[in-house]
Amino acid sequence: MNRMFPHNQVSTQQKHGIVVCLPKSNGDPTPDGYRPITLLTTEYKILARIMARRLRAITEVHLHSSQFCAVLGNTVLDAIATVRDAITYAENTGTPLCMLTLDFEGAFDRISHQYLFRILHRYGISHWFIERIRNLYDGATASIQINGTLKRNIPIHCAVRQGCPLSMVLTHSASTLYCESLKTEYQASTSAAQRDAHQS
Repeated sequence: MNRMFPHNQVSTQQKHGIVVCLPKSNGDPTPDGYRPITLLTTEYKILARIMARRLRAITEVHLHSSQFCAVLGNTVLDAIATVRDAITYAENTGTPLCMLTLDFEGAFDRISHQYLFRILHRYGISHWFIERIRNLYDGATASIQINGTLKRNIPIHCAVRQGCPLSMVLTHSASTLYCESLKTEYQASTSAAQRDAHQS
């Protein structure tokens, strides 16, 4: 562990993961009905857990106050309670309410590593720390286990791995700016509509 983190030395074998596909609860027999989970080495997961805890303390500053996932102390139950409170308030006060649900399908699988590193740099994460995250992905490979048989190694050029302690905080760090841009565009369009309404 002392070589892996301070000296940024993670072997190719330590970066290798075994992907197993677990069936989802919907009973769908197609590939979409399975969730790929990457089994990683113990030392890799310990290192990733340490890095995730250090990273979370910084990224929480940049996450929106309504963010629940990847924020220490917030749970999905808090998110559900917030939505119910908003609906109840709107019904009791007659306040117009619009709720939008966005599902980032395959979010873990579509994250560009270079984009992710640029986002972390923009958040003020040190080059030293980013290089240690980069090293976990450079040269990383995975083998898919199907019916108990391991297939050939597949190089990982993008995505974060389900089963890695770092993946959740990295995914939401990468998506926060996108969500903020949606919020900014919505506020701008709302302000423009209100101005047009007043002028007419």
